Amino acid sequence: MTPKQFERYLQRDGGCLHCGATEGVVPHHRGNRGMGGSKARDVPANIIVMCSRFNGLMESDPAAAETARLMGWKISTHDNPELIPVLNGISGEWVMLDNSFNCWEAT
Repeated sequence: MTPKQFERYLQRDGGCLHCGATEGVVPHHRGNRGMGGSKARDVPANIIVMCSRFNGLMESDPAAAETARLMGWKISTHDNPELIPVLNGISGEWVMLDNSFNCWEAT
């Protein structure tokens, strides 16, 4: 991912969807890419901005992983990320993401 691409995610999400941080943030694949890093998962609806700290916790701490699943930040590799809402921890709203970098309130 290029810095320009990541900037689009940062503009869409406004910062880390967990804590609102804008520094020390990284792209996070909601549905893991798996071994070998499949490019098919590199789509805007599947990538969100997370702080490095919580991004690491989602992979190492079962409680954080469960929280992430409940918030839509972590989904099954079989799920379509365009159909799973995400909690924006900054605004407190549930939002939908599409593959054109759009975001709107989930209904």
